[in-house]
Amino acid sequence: MKKQLAAAACCLAVSVSPLLAGCSPKSADQQPEVSQSADANANSGADASKGAKPETNYKDGTYTGEGRGMGGAITVTLTVSDGKVTVDEITETGETAGIGGKEAIADGTFKAQIEEAQSADIDGVTGATMTTGGVITAVEEALAQAK
Repeated sequence: MKKQLAAAACCLAVSVSPLLAGCSPKSADQQPEVSQSADANANSGADASKGAKPETNYKDGTYTGEGRGMGGAITVTLTVSDGKVTVDEITETGETAGIGGKEAIADGTFKAQIEEAQSADIDGVTGATMTTGGVITAVEEALAQAK
């Protein structure tokens, strides 16, 4: 009986492994970009979690960055005034309604996260990974101009 159970478990493991391989990212070069951003942002977020204001050293002005979401370009326009970052506008050109990203842009979820973090170090929205990545990229690009 134990041998039959062990054989069945092995067969199941062998038959399921190809299915799990299909869950990996389609493009291997996309994942490291997100990981690098997450690592860099995790370091800046460590200071914020300790109650210290993250060092910004941004020049005053209005800056625009662009990222790529699931459905197209995502543009973020930020204003820096006296070292404080505020979001003027976030636009998207094709995110899918009902998934989360389009709504999070429209209802101000991303705006609130960016302004709270004073950086691109945001949690994002569950179910909207590509949109979140596009917003993060756009904020990073805009803030890079402000340095």
